[in-house]
Amino acid sequence: MSGRIELERRADGVAVLWIDNPEHRNALNNALIDALTGHCRALAADPTCRVLVMRGRGGIFCAGRELRDLRALQDASNDTIVATYEKLKALNEAVWFCPKPTVALIEKYAFGAGATLSSWCDIALSEEAALFAYPEVHHGFPPSPALMALFLAVGRKKAMELVLTGRRIDALEADRIGLITRAVPAASLEAELDKLLAGLLRSGPDAVARTKQFVWHSDESGHRASMATAVDSISLGLASPQAREGIAAFFDKRVPKW
Repeated sequence: MSGRIELERRADGVAVLWIDNPEHRNALNNALIDALTGHCRALAADPTCRVLVMRGRGGIFCAGRELRDLRALQDASNDTIVATYEKLKALNEAVWFCPKPTVALIEKYAFGAGATLSSWCDIALSEEAALFAYPEVHHGFPPSPALMALFLAVGRKKAMELVLTGRRIDALEADRIGLITRAVPAASLEAELDKLLAGLLRSGPDAVARTKQFVWHSDESGHRASMATAVDSISLGLASPQAREGIAAFFDKRVPKW
């Protein structure tokens, strides 16, 4: 298998997962998917990690899935095929259910599995010229792993057009329809990332985790049940040590000690 996933740990608690597979424009293969999943799970459980960023080496996010992996699968048993896609499911779950904020930084391409990975992240920041596409239908199979997150992001009508035509859109359109958080000029991308990370690091880790837990619950519950859970969520959060510190810091005119 080609490529590797590099973990960069910063002193401020930001962890950066770099996709490094230059021979295939940072396309994912089975080994890279396993490595990403392992890192996400480990960082989710690491109290020193505050934010998880995913990006690609060489100015490219991820051009999809290595098709040679999929071609090899076509002659495998159904059990083997299912087991392989269970690995992709595990990655999606590890990203979506990470209690830390997850950020995708998009440069150049986010195609197929790359667009799916971006979709499952909490925040996606992109350079304006980057391209997004779900081209699986052009290769004869459905982009099913992307659809749940895609529906939540852009709604059914936009999602169906993207996945049934496989057409490419630029980051400006992706921003307009809600597929990404924000598109910015390439020259401003690193500065915008720094501002975003500063905002995330200012937030209380416990409050962030509780917020994400409530979002997961709301996604799977009715409106009435979510409203009831919201009361429990904020009540428990307000009584937490971090909430006491955050409010005390406000009155003391200082930065909270997270």
